Amino acid sequence: MSKVDWERPLTEEEKEFKAMVAECLPAVVCRTEVSKVTGGWLTLNTIKKDDSKGTGPRQRFNSGKKVLYRRDDLIEYGIRRFGIVEVKSLAA
Repeated sequence: MSKVDWERPLTEEEKEFKAMVAECLPAVVCRTEVSKVTGGWLTLNTIKKDDSKGTGPRQRFNSGKKVLYRRDDLIEYGIRRFGIVEVKSLAA
């Protein structure tokens, strides 16, 4: 099981990434649109599996047959689940 450590403080790099991504996403994201709005970074199947194990985004909402996530919970889940490392340029 891929446990998400919600207690660990985010690194400065992760905070910067979270802020950058937050500018691009709506405040609420429907689970079926997650892959589309994150450019494939997060996928429907991964989030569905993690939700069923209790390791998905911190909070979710049901509205009819739709599952919704708050933008910040979704981004932080992705960061904590997969990690973020900036690739430095090799050009000198």
